[in-house]
Amino acid sequence: MSEDKRPIAVVTAFREEFEAVLSRVRGARFSGAHVEARIGAVEIALSMTGDGASNAGRAAASLCERVRPAALLGAGVAGALSPDLTVGDLLASSRIRDSEGETPPPDAGLLAQALDVGGVTAGTLVTVERPMVSAAEKTAFAGSLDGSYSAAADMESAAWARAAASRRVPYLILRSISDRAVEDLPEYLARCVGKGGGIRRSSVVLHALARPDTIPALLRMRNRVRACAEGLAAFLEAFLSAGPPS
Repeated sequence: MSEDKRPIAVVTAFREEFEAVLSRVRGARFSGAHVEARIGAVEIALSMTGDGASNAGRAAASLCERVRPAALLGAGVAGALSPDLTVGDLLASSRIRDSEGETPPPDAGLLAQALDVGGVTAGTLVTVERPMVSAAEKTAFAGSLDGSYSAAADMESAAWARAAASRRVPYLILRSISDRAVEDLPEYLARCVGKGGGIRRSSVVLHALARPDTIPALLRMRNRVRACAEGLAAFLEAFLSAGPPS
């Protein structure tokens, strides 16, 4: 393990993910826009960046500049693109891409340490501007990827990766699968993205009230997100409890 005493930056996109990680820490104290705390023997700087690439990239860059972390770990949920992934599966980034192409690669040492913990699979994370809501869309997109890796879609990973890499901070992104590739989500979710790139929850509520038949699916999604966030936070605790990642 590294002798570096700098904190590990941990970033999440939204409240459910942030609170799940926060429930696992000790000695939490707020310091501006982030929380200083400890998991196991590791000092962390935990931040909720907001969802969407623009919000996520800006907040991750600011955190890296403030705390000069030894590494950055991204944690959150994602939608499966590969049919082999099921709800609750954990994916660690071996590759990340978005509309601009591939990001600088995740840190090989961090990835190896995560795989050593067990219960996680190496895979490709694809950052998209809007949620993929139909099984047909997910299947079609998966067909354009290298099929040798499991793949999932989210809205922040590439922005976190680029923010860290541009500041020479080694990074790894961890994702928990909240919906399967064969599942259709309420179609209006793709229309509820705000100017900052994140999902406008007020807009989701209004659409749901106009389409009450979709409310059970939204409630199921909410419960899954919470459960997936808790499972991911438990993995993160196990990963960091062994000591600072090297």
